[in-house]
This record gives sequence, C-alpha cells and structure tokens, in this order.
Amino acid sequence: MATKTSSCSSSLSLFSSPLTIEQLIDVLNLLKRCGFPQRRWKELGLTLGLLMDSLDAISENCSKVEDRFIECIARWLRRADNVDSKGGATFDSLSDALKSMNENAAADKLDQEKRKAKAIDIFNTHHPLLSQSLSDPVSVAIMLQREGVITGQVLASVESASPSVPNQREVLLGAIIVAIESKYSLLQTFASVLCKFTGNVKLGTVIQRDYDTQFSTDEFVNIEMEEDSSTGTITPSSPHTPTAPLTVEIPVRKSKSREFSSIRASLARMIFKVSKAITQKSPPLFDLKSLICLFNSDLKGKLAECNDISSVVHVIEGECSLTDIELLETVVEEFEVTEAERYIEQYKTSLEKSCHSLSIDLCLKEKFDAVNTSPSLKCESATFVFDWRPDEKKLKDITDILSKT
Repeated sequence: MATKTSSCSSSLSLFSSPLTIEQLIDVLNLLKRCGFPQRRWKELGLTLGLLMDSLDAISENCSKVEDRFIECIARWLRRADNVDSKGGATFDSLSDALKSMNENAAADKLDQEKRKAKAIDIFNTHHPLLSQSLSDPVSVAIMLQREGVITGQVLASVESASPSVPNQREVLLGAIIVAIESKYSLLQTFASVLCKFTGNVKLGTVIQRDYDTQFSTDEFVNIEMEEDSSTGTITPSSPHTPTAPLTVEIPVRKSKSREFSSIRASLARMIFKVSKAITQKSPPLFDLKSLICLFNSDLKGKLAECNDISSVVHVIEGECSLTDIELLETVVEEFEVTEAERYIEQYKTSLEKSCHSLSIDLCLKEKFDAVNTSPSLKCESATFVFDWRPDEKKLKDITDILSKT
C-alpha cells in the first residue's frame, strides 16, 4: 500500500501562478479558512481593482452577503475592470489587499497557507526517493519523537512495523506529512534530523536546500546548563548514529568570574546614573506609570504602590538585566532625558566589547561552526562546564552574556 500523500501540493498553483475562474472554489475556501469577514466584500473588491459600478451591480443582483462575496471574487478572478493594474488575480495581490485593509490576522493565515503548500510540495517531490532509500527509519523516528515532530504513538507504530523497512518508512512518512500540514517548519526539522544520520545525509541535504530556497530561516541554539561539572558524552554505536556531536561543551573557568562581575558593575553604575537623571528630570508621574504599564502590563501591581518618581524608578531598575535594558531606554527616550542617553550608549558599547572578547576567549565561533551542518535541534545543546560553583545570580549573568555572544 502506498503512503498517502497530501493534497496540499495540488493547491500550490494558488500561490505560484496567476489565478483563474476555475479556481474559484479553492480561493473561496482559502479565504474562509483564513477567517476573512465576508461583510467587507465591497472594500475588498475596490482594493483588488474592481470598479464601484461593478460592485453596485453585484449588490443589485445578489441579496445575500455570501452571494455578493462570491460574485466579487469571481469577477476578480476574471480580471474585470482594473484588476490587472492592481497586480492581477494572484495570491500576492490578494495578500496585499488584506494587509492594506488591516485584515492582518487573515493575511497572516493566508501566508501560512502558502508556506504550508510549499513545504508539502517539497516533501512530495522527495517522497519517492524517501520511500525507497530512507535508512534506519526507527532511529530516525526516535529522534523525531524527541523533537516533537511525531508522537509516541507514531513511534510505536513505526517500531511495530519491523522487520519490514518499507513498512516502517511508509508509517513514518505518512506521519511526517500530517506534521507538516499542521506546522510547515517541521519539514526543516525533518531535514535536520536526516542530516544527523550517515545513511540519510544526502536526503536531508537536498530537502534542506529546497527549504532554504523557499524560506528564510532564523537559527536558534538551545543552551542547557548542568549543575554538575561532569558532562555526558555521545559515542557512535552504529553506522546510522548522528554524524555530528549533539553537545557543545563550553568550559567556563573560575578565572572568568571577574569578567562577569565587571560587566555587572558597569550595569550598576549605568543604572545609578540614569536613574538619578530620570529623577531630576521628574517626568509626570501618571505619564511615567502609563508608559511602563503599556510596556509591561504585569507591572501594574508594583506601580500601584508607587507614590513618587523614585519608587517608580526602582521598579524600572528591577526590570533591567545585563543584556536587557529596553524599559530603561524606552523611558529615557520618551521623556527626553538627554543626559542619560550617553550613559546608556557607553554601557552598550562596553557590553558589546566584553561579549566579543568572551566569544574569542571561549572559542564559541569555532565550537558552534563544528556542528552547524544544519539548523540546531532540541536534542542539540550547549553545556556550560564549570570548575567552580557560581551562585544563582552569577549563573544567570553568565547565561545571559553567553546567550548574547
């Protein structure tokens, strides 16, 4: 029995080529899934290039809002009136129209539909080769389950399909399609997992290449801290084990403690000077509280107990960390505390220099380049290895700074 493939790929033409009247039902269903309010059909028609006379005629001929909406989309697909001057009957022009109408939620969902269709199309393109050549599907499934791509139930189904590798592939690939339909970026995770197994590197690489062509990506590194100074190691046990190490060890020697303390001292001096400048500026108490509440509504309780500028400034100070002084900057900028601006800039410059110096000293670029063959996975981590035991506050400072570097 062949693995079920997704019908999403058949809808890719909605996003990659000019639309025609034959795709009316597809477009209507797409807009329905995205939650576009049909009552705004006339404004949508005008934005897409239909003339008011045409829209008035639709109103006269159709009594129901749904029918008017359908006829509006039909005329757009037939490229009536000035539709071509507005970009033609294409997905992009429809998406732009929704955004210009401030229907941002619908536009975002529309864009998600496009990404999902592209991801499914990439998967289906490589499906024949995957169904024939995917190595060690059980081991792949185990890692995919750890990454949250498939459920434990799916993993059990793959394992129970043994000893037939083709059956294991079929079950696994069917589950991957379902996962991608719910979240398109899981295709990238799938490619990343494949790249961790020597027998599947080529498969993962070509899928990742096609994914990169279609989507721009942001890479994140998950940093894991261990209280014990000893760390586990991963030893290859078969030809199908990961081809790259899953853990990057970052030794943080006690000799570095002073550098982190120095950064903390710089922050303290900066906050002291800026707080003093804000207090001297004495912005309106109500306005200051309002701005802070808009920035972070969770601070309402603390601000309710503040009766003067100094007490509000203490709240602001409590929200600052070594790498996050955004609230402080916002207050300084909004109330034009000119004197404080230079203190903030001096601190930010000093912080950047310190981070750069630490990055070089700890060889972070070289360590992460060694495992940067594909986007990082949840099971890949950076482990800080201490030859000393920092207290909780110092540990937070270290993680903040190293995360920034």
